[in-house]
Amino acid sequence: MSHRWFIMGDMSVPGVDFQAVLREWGENPDLGGELVYHRVEPERRARYGDLDPAPGPALGERLAARGVNRLYRHQAQAVNRIRRGEHTVVVSGTASGKSLCYQAPIAEAVLDDPSRTALLLFPTKALAQDQARSLREWDVPGLVAAAYDGDLPAAERPRVRNRANVILTNPDMLHYGVLPHHRKWGRFLSRLTYVVVDEMHYLKGMFGSHTALVLRRLRRIAAHYRADPTFVFTSATIGNPEELARRLSGLQVSALQEDHSPAGARVVALWNPPWEDQEAGERRSAQAETTDLLVDLVARRVNTITFARSRKGAELVYRWAARRLGGLGRRLASYRAGYTAADRRRIEQNLFSGKLLGITTTNALELGIDVGGLDAALISSFPGTLSSFRQQAGRAGRSRETSLVTLVGGNDALDQYFMHHPEELFSRPPETAVVNPDNPTVLRAHTGCAAYELPLRLSDRQYLGEELEESVRALVGEGKLRQTEDRIHWAGGKSPAHAMSLRTAGDRVFVIYDLDGSRPMGNMERERAFRDAHEGAVYLHQGDDYLVERLDIDRGEIGVRRAEVDFHTEPKVDDSLEVVEESAPVRLGELGFHLGKVVVSSQVKGFRRQYRRRSRERGPRTEYVPLDLPENRLETAAFWFTFPQGLLARAGVSKVLPGALHAAEHTLIAMMPLFAICDRSDIGGLSTPLHPDTGCGSIFIYDGYPGGAGIAPVAFAARLELMEAAWNALRRCPCAAGCPSCVQSPKCGNWNEPLSKPGAARLLQTALGAHRVSGRVARAG
Repeated sequence: MSHRWFIMGDMSVPGVDFQAVLREWGENPDLGGELVYHRVEPERRARYGDLDPAPGPALGERLAARGVNRLYRHQAQAVNRIRRGEHTVVVSGTASGKSLCYQAPIAEAVLDDPSRTALLLFPTKALAQDQARSLREWDVPGLVAAAYDGDLPAAERPRVRNRANVILTNPDMLHYGVLPHHRKWGRFLSRLTYVVVDEMHYLKGMFGSHTALVLRRLRRIAAHYRADPTFVFTSATIGNPEELARRLSGLQVSALQEDHSPAGARVVALWNPPWEDQEAGERRSAQAETTDLLVDLVARRVNTITFARSRKGAELVYRWAARRLGGLGRRLASYRAGYTAADRRRIEQNLFSGKLLGITTTNALELGIDVGGLDAALISSFPGTLSSFRQQAGRAGRSRETSLVTLVGGNDALDQYFMHHPEELFSRPPETAVVNPDNPTVLRAHTGCAAYELPLRLSDRQYLGEELEESVRALVGEGKLRQTEDRIHWAGGKSPAHAMSLRTAGDRVFVIYDLDGSRPMGNMERERAFRDAHEGAVYLHQGDDYLVERLDIDRGEIGVRRAEVDFHTEPKVDDSLEVVEESAPVRLGELGFHLGKVVVSSQVKGFRRQYRRRSRERGPRTEYVPLDLPENRLETAAFWFTFPQGLLARAGVSKVLPGALHAAEHTLIAMMPLFAICDRSDIGGLSTPLHPDTGCGSIFIYDGYPGGAGIAPVAFAARLELMEAAWNALRRCPCAAGCPSCVQSPKCGNWNEPLSKPGAARLLQTALGAHRVSGRVARAG
């Protein structure tokens, strides 16, 4: 692809000349990648607004002490709404001052009446800690802000609970640490004025569905204490902020989608790794290419944050870069979920203080933490959604000086889609974020929690929804609830909240232990543990390889030991699927589109050791090891395509039908994040030449959580656009037989066998037919 150069307005480049850096990269023979796109986004000037009524002297003094002499227009509009008690969602870019939109009303409320309280929810502990520091800097008399999360020692919790009037926590801690013990929080809850839900776009899928019901339980408990707090949401740009805020809270919420903050110029580049085997579609890994760029930037003393799609990717880039940088390697660190609280706090402090020149991370640092004066952001592979890409890009340049953002293309289909259509990174509408608080599994779990907190009445449908009665009936039948006159009581002893996780659909979480040090190293969900932490699996932690020696299912423990290995491991998974219920079938000619409920059964049968190539060896060595692990069953929502025999015959795929369907399934899943905020861990797929419930060739794509997370209906609505995106991905990829850029999936439990790229392309082309207008598929049905 030829290099395309876009200049958007005039700019001056103080400090590092990032355009010159890009030219040097393009001319450097040691960097084999290609600069496929480059644009310069000009500096944006601020626009201001006024508060109505004007702030009192005390609040004005504190704003001035923080260097805020005027509010940006969107800040003033948001504060005015929030002061009036309007439930509001504020949507603006990174570093646009969203925090002040809720911090100022909280400070003003406490200045007026120190007994008033506020509860702030953040999706990560690091963000809560950062905001607690920021609120303390307001120096408001009587304002006591404190983080209340799982890292707070139990001995200190009563002090925080009794003294703080601004509590910063996360949905998990609210779920099991506050609501079940609300009587201890009576004083705080009776004066609750504001509830802030920060980084709302992070609340998607199953975590978002759980959080929606936690927020409704909070509203119910607050009403019990005669409080009616104003809810404030903040979000990066997403396709449906108002709808999502309403689904999360059950309230009427209005959106403010403006950004009048200033921004420095930004140089944005797309860098595609070089081909290693173009016919096979193999490019150099994004992690290796990102490491080269990180080493170059850190050697120039450019403060750089690097994002990776996975924990393993973040660890590898850190390990490789630190080794190559010598003494400067000590100024690098890796950061991700799963670290202990002590490790996270140490790394955060080193980052905030400027001791680090570079940090490699997952999306754990994507959110609105003030990470200081970072000059560059490297994004190793497209992060899955436009919202995440824009958030990660905004981590650099917070000083309002010129910054550099470089997206390094990965091998998968969505990465290469944007490498070939880079303008869509900036012009495409943001994806829709979906939650499903009506999920029967989730609702049933929270019904039990709500009954424990306060006996249930029929009027509680206003909080928990119209399906409450069905959940109550099921739990009474299971003996978990009991009825007395007009109330429903929890029949057990302990709070059910402690037995359920908001992030794993109720599955148990396994603790990972270092067998040599007998210390916990992190945690992992049950299903992921079966796939990635079975006995014999390689586990990567802070740049080091560990071998899993013990998977104790009964105790929920994973024992690992540090080891030097020359292989990685890949699980072998057998899946089957049963259609339970179908609704809303649609036909496009012979092609059928379906939406409904399914039951998916999966079992890890073994794993493959994939040895690294050694000199003089032509190919990799492999070894298969069988396993005996329990089967997982998942009842969830799905949508599926049916391909009758006549259509398959016209496509000419009879001889390669299993591979054609399997390849099309992978590409359809890869394109899903174009339409809904999700990633491969949120969805699963299955294809078969003849499914017993459909009677023909079928491709199923399902939500990866019990009861569904709301993704399947969104994908069903975008079915034609999804199919065309998949077909375009297949036809533009230059490989011959299929590669990670089109049909191969890193999550495939069948090791990407069988796959037929030509068959998948013919199948989708035939299914779509010739009904095109200006390159678009004509809508039908």
